[in-house]
Amino acid sequence: MNFNTTLITVMLLLFTAGISEAGAINIDETLRGEVLSSSTGEPIPGATILFRELDRVTAADTDGIFSIRNLEPGDYTLVVRAVGYAELSVQVSIPADKDLLIELQYDIIRADDVIVTASPLGRNIQYQPAQAMNRETLQQKAAPSLGEIMDGSPGVSTRSFGSAPSRPVIRGMDGDRVLVLQNGERMGDLSGTAVDHAVSLDPLSMDRVEVIRGPASLLYGSSAIGGVVNLFSNDMPREWETGSSGSLATHVATVNDMGAGLARYQYGGDQFAATGRFIYREGGDLRTPEGRLPDTAINNLSYGAGIGYRSGRFETGLSFSGMDYTYGLPEEIDDPNEKVEIRMNRLNLQSVSTLQMDRFFELAELRIQYSDYQHDEFEIEFEQDGTVDEDLEISFDQQTISSSLLLRHRPAGAFEGAIGLSFNYSQLDVGGDEALTPNANSYFIAGYIYEEIRLNRLLSMKTGARVEFKEMFVKTNELFPDADQFEDRSDLILSGAVGLNFSPNRNWESGIQLARAFRTPGVEELYSNAPHLAAGSFDVGDPTLGNEISLGTDFFIRYGNRSVRTELSLFANRINNFVNFSPTGETHQPSGLPIFEYGSTDALLYGFEFQTDIAFTDQLRAGIGFDYVRGQERVGEQNDLPFIPPFRTHLSMIYDTGSWWAGPRLRIANSQERVAPNEDPTDGYLLVGMDAGYRFGHGVSLSLRVDNLLNESYRDHLSRVEDRNNPMPARNINAMLRWEF
Repeated sequence: MNFNTTLITVMLLLFTAGISEAGAINIDETLRGEVLSSSTGEPIPGATILFRELDRVTAADTDGIFSIRNLEPGDYTLVVRAVGYAELSVQVSIPADKDLLIELQYDIIRADDVIVTASPLGRNIQYQPAQAMNRETLQQKAAPSLGEIMDGSPGVSTRSFGSAPSRPVIRGMDGDRVLVLQNGERMGDLSGTAVDHAVSLDPLSMDRVEVIRGPASLLYGSSAIGGVVNLFSNDMPREWETGSSGSLATHVATVNDMGAGLARYQYGGDQFAATGRFIYREGGDLRTPEGRLPDTAINNLSYGAGIGYRSGRFETGLSFSGMDYTYGLPEEIDDPNEKVEIRMNRLNLQSVSTLQMDRFFELAELRIQYSDYQHDEFEIEFEQDGTVDEDLEISFDQQTISSSLLLRHRPAGAFEGAIGLSFNYSQLDVGGDEALTPNANSYFIAGYIYEEIRLNRLLSMKTGARVEFKEMFVKTNELFPDADQFEDRSDLILSGAVGLNFSPNRNWESGIQLARAFRTPGVEELYSNAPHLAAGSFDVGDPTLGNEISLGTDFFIRYGNRSVRTELSLFANRINNFVNFSPTGETHQPSGLPIFEYGSTDALLYGFEFQTDIAFTDQLRAGIGFDYVRGQERVGEQNDLPFIPPFRTHLSMIYDTGSWWAGPRLRIANSQERVAPNEDPTDGYLLVGMDAGYRFGHGVSLSLRVDNLLNESYRDHLSRVEDRNNPMPARNINAMLRWEF
């Protein structure tokens, strides 16, 4: 089935129809302002400004300037937040006589941004642990992959198989149990299906990252059983100033002689805006304390463009983005005449439209996305006569269309909530000399209802339910000519959640959630029966695997005053039919690869995260954090689950004058002795790092980061490189220079 042309036509028709119907609405009042530090008078870039009555959010630019358009006359409450400053509420009247001047006072309390991934209402009331990274934080954590950026966040580690395919692991949950979104929609890539597959979005294109720890399938369905990572890019203008703006950035790293560059430009008018970006990244093989790690070079070209339109209460946008990524994998590292290389590209088309209404449903949002993803895995041999022989071992070709409709209703007494519908269809074709699985087409249709109930001034409650119908149709290909014998799978699945939030004052907050989540096995878990050279294993699936059904609970308590902020999170996740990908201890003789089998067991994962930040002065801060997860079977011998991260301690200190910052950090990882059968334990290690930077003003900033300062030779328990027998990267100096104009 090929629906590319039809789909693009439909999306363009929806886009233009929305413009024509909304053209008659014209509310053009605009509020402009500036956010400054009360102690230094310096602008505060990235400060968030929430219009409480409208649930609309904008952000200050690098000069602390913000504006928001299309406002009706009236009185509003602005809630202004920035990292390291006390939250401030400001009353304004529209139309305004003059631009606002907002001064924030330094405060250790880091008020939570509105994390839209956690709630369709766009509120900062939390029922489970969540966090967000803004553009400045992402710059300071600059890395070539999402996994490396996220590593070290509370409860988040990274799966390592070279730099390119690093992917977040949340509370010991990896792969398809952690759902990675782009602007709220599934990306349509295969990063969750195998350790050698990369996330198909360059970190330089990300403006914000939101993380939900714990089950989130009420809103997102299957594959969110462990958590959600939502990546926001600005390829589709949503809020803009009139005139020109843009950014230039460069990122270099010494560990692999990497260089990367970003150029972005945006022009905005009263109703229309257009933007475009270009990113190029190239790096060589990773250095380790024991030498180079062969076949880990990367080459990445990424681009995007989009337009936005707004008129009165209607906003819409359309974006196009693409990525061509070539990277090596450290699989044949003992043979200099052979290597494994992945060549991946993805094209993505996305549209988001919102309409505010004066009815019971006050907001409607429609998202549509189409993704065309190709992924080829090559075995490359260098012959003695100088010729190069390339064999296409596996190829994946997947087209995905997804759409979500959200309708948010007005408060009705103590109730405020939303209903949602979502649809996803994917078509996967698998080829190559060692096609891993048969072809498969699948789709799901789902609906959910979500309500938040304010029980009293101190206590809020959320509740909701989701029903989803999902089908998978197995198709034959060249290496699976008898795939017709496999039965098509269809599932009708119910999930739900209930949570309580207790906030007696601005210093204390706690929340608890109980959620029933699910995950349906992927085609690779069900039907694999072939060598997977790029992943270094011979994979054997199990067509009888059932759906994973989890009952998870989260509890957090948070305290903050002007000097201290502390948060403790506890969690437990009881999962039936947990799909386990484990080594058998045997070797597949024709290929020489270790055999890994997909099996099923009942499992329990539990643990905690703890984080404390202390402000000794207005400039000097320090932090300490711990995270721990234990995963084990609940049946039989109650074996430990494979690839569970060890207990970790994080220590940091930063001195920030407003113009420059610097400070050390430590990571202490304990040894991991609780391992699955046929899995090797790993020793503990200590890593020393350093962060520094300078804000030049006029939108120019420089960030420096040193990782593994002492050049420690260590093995990470989540590394998939040669059964973790090769060391992790050596000392690495990262530098990123950015100019926002």
